[in-house]
Amino acid sequence: MRMDEQRAIAVTPDHMVRIAAEYLPLIDRPPSRDFVVHSIEQRHANGLPLMAAEIVIAGSQTRAQFPLAATYPLHFRKTYFPARLHGDPQHEYQHALRASSLARLPPPIGASHNQFRCCFIPGRPYARLTPFNTDSEDANLRRTRDIEMPTAAGLWHMLERAFELMTTLHNGGLSHGDAQLQNYIVSPAPLAVMLIDFEAAALRENIDDAQWQKRCATDFQPLLHEAALLQASLGRQQGVLAEEGLRAVPQLFKDAARVMRYVEHLEEFA
Repeated sequence: MRMDEQRAIAVTPDHMVRIAAEYLPLIDRPPSRDFVVHSIEQRHANGLPLMAAEIVIAGSQTRAQFPLAATYPLHFRKTYFPARLHGDPQHEYQHALRASSLARLPPPIGASHNQFRCCFIPGRPYARLTPFNTDSEDANLRRTRDIEMPTAAGLWHMLERAFELMTTLHNGGLSHGDAQLQNYIVSPAPLAVMLIDFEAAALRENIDDAQWQKRCATDFQPLLHEAALLQASLGRQQGVLAEEGLRAVPQLFKDAARVMRYVEHLEEFA
């Protein structure tokens, strides 16, 4: 497809994407209902739909109901069906709005009784970028020796941004509740790390101290696990993420001593 058959449209305050020519009339002259561009995920149980996650072009009804849908007509829509027990999408909207105000994440677009809408962030989940995508501790450690230094350094830089992002949210009284690496989106232009999916988030003022501390620790675990493995590749790093990642090794790894030998490069030729 030629570049002149496409047009760039805004999908967040900082990101634009080129959209194919056949979709442009739907952007400029929307139908009454949303048009599904891409289905990301659909969940069913016993033949009944539970949830659908889709990229849509907002219809005229949606744009009238949610002003940001007119600004970002191409966006993400999550729909819950009656067969699935789920939280109130309005809560997810409020949590995403808090996150946007705290950490300059793209704002949520809107919510109804069974739908949640937010900006589409162009990029890839961090979980697809890391080479440590196996549950095998041994395999992950062996992979630390195969990563080229520029790759490991780039991943470390992205991980530091993710850690700073989560720290900012916690300091602002918001815990995520599902901070797996697939929920960190790395966007290349401009280079940024964004956090998505606030369905399980909670506000500090709504839970007791013990619950808050437990939730915050759980939020950080995937990042600290990755930080330990990257230091097993690069060697010891400096800063809070590096220190916390190594401090958590006994809790996150079965063979903590072996991980630390890798960090110190004592198994360089093993």
